[in-house]
Amino acid sequence: MAYRYEAMIEQKKIWRTIYEYTKYSGFEYFTHGEAEDDIWLINRKKGIIKRVILKKETAQSTLFMVQKIMDHFNDIEDTVGHIINRFEIILVNQTNHFQDNMPNHIFIEQCNDESDLKRLFGHPYQKITGKNKDKAIKTYKKSVLNGNMIENAIRKFSPLTYLIMLLNVVIFILMSIVQHIHKVEMIIDKGGLTHFNFVHGDYYRIITSIFIHFDVQHLLYNMMTLFIFGKLVEYLYTRWQYLCIYFIGGIIGNLISLTFDNISISVGASGAICALIGALMSHLIFSGKFEKKFLIQTFIGILIFLIGSAIFENVNHYAHFGGLFGGLFIASMFFIYRYNKRYFYYMALGLVVILGLLIINIFSEREHHIYNEYAKQYLMEGKDSEGIEIIRKTIDRGYQNDETYVLYGLWKTKDEGLSSGLLVWLDALKKYPNSERLNFQLALAYRAMDDYPKAEKYIDKTITINKKEEYIKLKKEIQEFR
Repeated sequence: MAYRYEAMIEQKKIWRTIYEYTKYSGFEYFTHGEAEDDIWLINRKKGIIKRVILKKETAQSTLFMVQKIMDHFNDIEDTVGHIINRFEIILVNQTNHFQDNMPNHIFIEQCNDESDLKRLFGHPYQKITGKNKDKAIKTYKKSVLNGNMIENAIRKFSPLTYLIMLLNVVIFILMSIVQHIHKVEMIIDKGGLTHFNFVHGDYYRIITSIFIHFDVQHLLYNMMTLFIFGKLVEYLYTRWQYLCIYFIGGIIGNLISLTFDNISISVGASGAICALIGALMSHLIFSGKFEKKFLIQTFIGILIFLIGSAIFENVNHYAHFGGLFGGLFIASMFFIYRYNKRYFYYMALGLVVILGLLIINIFSEREHHIYNEYAKQYLMEGKDSEGIEIIRKTIDRGYQNDETYVLYGLWKTKDEGLSSGLLVWLDALKKYPNSERLNFQLALAYRAMDDYPKAEKYIDKTITINKKEEYIKLKKEIQEFR
């Protein structure tokens, strides 16, 4: 026996439900009928279509609808660009006359009360929707029936993007607290990426540096761009693909940065954000959807990002380019996997080779001792306490070299006298007997003490290592005073 349902769900309620469903679930608007009473929703990642019917349908018209879907099922799949695993026809405020499943994975469902709404339009973020402020039915309709990809992506609830943004903000706050309590001024001590640290075993920095920012302006700018491009990529790709693009792309950007720049300290999410831009470019290429409005809006967004990046000093263009390449390459691999798995494995092998060559090149580059540079800068500025703290940390961590001891001896000389500095340099020379810096420093020290025979001994050793004009000039001065 059939039952008749009379408008048990208000129009505004169903439109709000569809709006929230497209915002918080994996479903999005696909198309609709002219009278706005036949709305198609699609989950491309799962291959599911929900066709919501708001107009009254008889058993005959419903059967005709099913037959039409069956006749054009292949055409629908071609239009969607994905295999359709399930096709649901949802009859709102009316009876389902066909209780049995239909062929070709077609199912007919009836939606007549709150329990049906939860069953058919339930999603993991149901509690959030209940707290949303009510809007006019026109607002819900306009949002649901909007076919603009970028606007839909921005409206979409994007948990991964929000989570990454939250992590960046929380880490920045914690770093600021640590800096205030422990007076940590150097960004390198907060986890920044340098060539020196990486080749000395701090491999974790290629990831931690992605979550570290110089200041509030740097953080806000990167989070603004992450909000835009992150939501777009999370909308277009699956969540695990999004994570691969963001993190692997960011790592590739950092490795390329280390390959071409062994001096700078690299921090910030911009390399990973450029990987998201690369993924957008890959989507445009492989999807073939060169819609004018989408292209213009995407181009403007990228242009604003590039112009905005130029405002900041010491922009790491190597990380930006590397991230862009990494995101484009990885996203392209996902598309290639659908069409030809053999080429996908070729690309994966190529990526491993590229990463291997980058790492080999990084370790073959000459070290730039970033800690000595900081210590020298502090000592020259008269900040002796900061300078000696860095020197001591450098020695404790095993990062010291001959220049470290030269600087240590200079501080000792200034603080305690030349004899103390001399002891530091003589002791260090036992570890680094062929050090050009130490031998030269000892020559200067002994000349200052009027011990010219020893001064000449060390300057001769220095000249055998490097015949610089400065060293030869010092030898002549020593010989004149002997």
